[in-house]
Amino acid sequence: MKNRRLAPLLSKQCHYVTLVFLVALSFGPGCQKSKQPNPCEDVLSERTPTQVGLLFVDGKTGENILLSKNIDPATITITPELGDLSSEHGMIENRSGSPMYGALVFHIFDTKKGAFKYKINIPNVGITTLSYMNKEKESDNECNPFHISVTDPVIEDHSFTVSRIDSRLILQVML
Repeated sequence: MKNRRLAPLLSKQCHYVTLVFLVALSFGPGCQKSKQPNPCEDVLSERTPTQVGLLFVDGKTGENILLSKNIDPATITITPELGDLSSEHGMIENRSGSPMYGALVFHIFDTKKGAFKYKINIPNVGITTLSYMNKEKESDNECNPFHISVTDPVIEDHSFTVSRIDSRLILQVML
């Protein structure tokens, strides 16, 4: 009879040992220290590309040339002078409330420092050259300690004025 009582006692101890083992196994990984996450690990870019708006104004009448001549943006060629950059395609801003209303709008190269030029050919209007400098500036962002700033935009062959709104440059070009 003693042997019969011993068997259920051993099976209860086995269950307790198994239960303690499973509890210890579940707490083990949870108690390990994890490394600090890198906040810059999945950051690709934090700046929007620089957008340029070229507003072509007739010097005699003051009217917007792109709108008054009904220019199709698909016929305008925007070609960078550096051979490793691809041609840009622009659009004419047609929202009347926009500060770029009637301007030829496109993005410019702003990821390397240096001097850059674009030739803009508008059929039945002419060719204009946009040049600018990209300069490296310090930032307070730990993921991107430096950023490229577009500076000194110049329209080489016409008189112009420059204004800046956030990451957008607006150049009013007098023809």
